Amino acid sequence: MADGSSSDPGSLTATVAIVGGGASGTLTALNILRASRDPNLRIVLFDADPGRHHLGVAYGTTDERHLLNLRALMMSAFPDEPDHFATWARRADPRWGPTDFLPRMMYGRYLRDLVRELGGDRLRVVSVRVEDVITLEGGFEVVTDGPGATAFVRHVVLAPGVADPPRLRTAEGEPVPDARWHQPTPWDLAALAGVAEDAAVVIVGSGLTAVDVALTLLEESPRRRVCMVSRGGELPKAHLDEMPGEWAVPIPSGALTADGLATLVRGQIALAKEQGVNWRAVVDGIRPHSQSIWRRLDESQRRRFLAEYVRTWLRHRNRMAPAVAARIGTFIAAGRLTVHDGGLRSVADLGERCRVRLAETTLEADTVVNCTGPMTDITRTIDPLLRSLLDRGTIGPDSLGLGMACTELGEVIARGGRIVPGMYVVGPPSIGTVWEAISVPEIRNQTARLAEHLTGPVSGHPPSVPVGGRDIWPGAAR
Repeated sequence: MADGSSSDPGSLTATVAIVGGGASGTLTALNILRASRDPNLRIVLFDADPGRHHLGVAYGTTDERHLLNLRALMMSAFPDEPDHFATWARRADPRWGPTDFLPRMMYGRYLRDLVRELGGDRLRVVSVRVEDVITLEGGFEVVTDGPGATAFVRHVVLAPGVADPPRLRTAEGEPVPDARWHQPTPWDLAALAGVAEDAAVVIVGSGLTAVDVALTLLEESPRRRVCMVSRGGELPKAHLDEMPGEWAVPIPSGALTADGLATLVRGQIALAKEQGVNWRAVVDGIRPHSQSIWRRLDESQRRRFLAEYVRTWLRHRNRMAPAVAARIGTFIAAGRLTVHDGGLRSVADLGERCRVRLAETTLEADTVVNCTGPMTDITRTIDPLLRSLLDRGTIGPDSLGLGMACTELGEVIARGGRIVPGMYVVGPPSIGTVWEAISVPEIRNQTARLAEHLTGPVSGHPPSVPVGGRDIWPGAAR
C-alpha cells in the first residue's frame, strides 16, 4: 500500500515505534521523517483501526459539516512552514483560503497525503493492537495481538490520542444505565446514523464535540429535537468571520497565580475594548505563552485554575467556526435545540426510551449521547496497553489526574518518579505537564521538538537484536 500499511508486524527491528495512529501519532512520524535524512531510519506506527489510519477520532468524521475550529493558516503539520496546510488546501480546492475553517475530514486527507509523500521505505503502518511494551537493555519489546506478535525498537512514543468519555453519571453520581438508548461515546458514527428520524435526543455536554453531534443529528432530519445539558449550560464562543487582529499580552515575570492571571486577562480585554479590539485577540495573544504560563504555576495554583477558571477559559479559547455557530443559532431560534444547565438530575430506563430529569424540566428521550469529554484519569483506563504499563509501574498518573506523568519533552516518568529512558508520550495524555496538548498547533510543536531530540547524534540506529521471521523493510541496510 502507498503508506506501507500491513496487518502483520512479523518480527522486526525499528528505530522508533509509535503506538497510536491518529493525529498525534501521525504528526510524530511526519516530523521525525522530515527531521532525519538517515536512510536507515525505521519507524513503525501501530494503529489497531485500519479504517482510521492517520485520522483518529478528530479527523475520522465523514460529515462535511464538522469544521475545524481553527483557521487553515493555524493547521500546518510543521512549525517552520506555518502556511503548509493552507497551501495544500488551496491546491486541493481553490475555494479555500488561509483564513477559512475547512471540513475536518480535509485535514485527515492532508495527513494521509503527507504520509504518502514522506513515508517511503522508512515508515510502516501496522494494523494490530499493542498489548504491552517491555523494557529491554537498549530498547523495548513491543507485544501485539497480531501474527509474529513482537517488535524490537530503540524508542517508543505513546500516542493514544483522545480517550472515550468516562461512564456517564447523574449530578448525584448515579451511573446512567447501559441500555439501547444510551450512546456512551460521541464518536460512534454508525450509532448516530441509526438514531430515529423523529427522535428526541439528550446530549450530555455542551462543548465542541456536543456541537458537532447536534449538527449531525439536526441537519440530517428536520423532525429531530435535541436537548443539550451540562453543568454550566453554556456553549463555546464563536470565531468572527474576519480575523480579530493582534494583541500582545504583557505576561508578568516571576511566580504567577490563577487569580492574578484572571485579573490580567480581564484587564487586557477591557483595555483592548477601549481601543476597538475584540476580546478574541487577547485570548489568541495568550496562546503562544500558555505552556510557559502553566509551567510557572505551582500545583496549588494549577488546581485553583482548574477549579475556578478552566470552564470559562475553554469556552473562550476553543471556539466554534462562524458557520457552525450560525447553524446552531438557527436551531435554537427554531426551538429544535435547547441548552440547559444543572446537569443530569436522574435518568430512568423505560425500555426503548428513557425519562430524563433536568434542573428545570423532565422529558422523555429516545437517545442519550455522552459528550462529557474524554476520561483523563489514566488509573481508570481499560486500554490493554496502558493497563499493562500502569500495573507494572512503567507509567503513572500526573499529580492532577489530567493524564500521564512526563517531562516537558514528553519523557515518561514511571510510578517511582524515575524517567523511563527511550519512552515518550505526546498529545492529550501530556496535558498535566504542558497544558496545551490537544490542538494541532501545540501537538505539532511538541512532536517537532521530540523529533529533533530523537534524530540528534545520540539517537542512534535500530538495536542489533537477532530475530526470526521476515523483515518488514525488505532490502533495508543491516
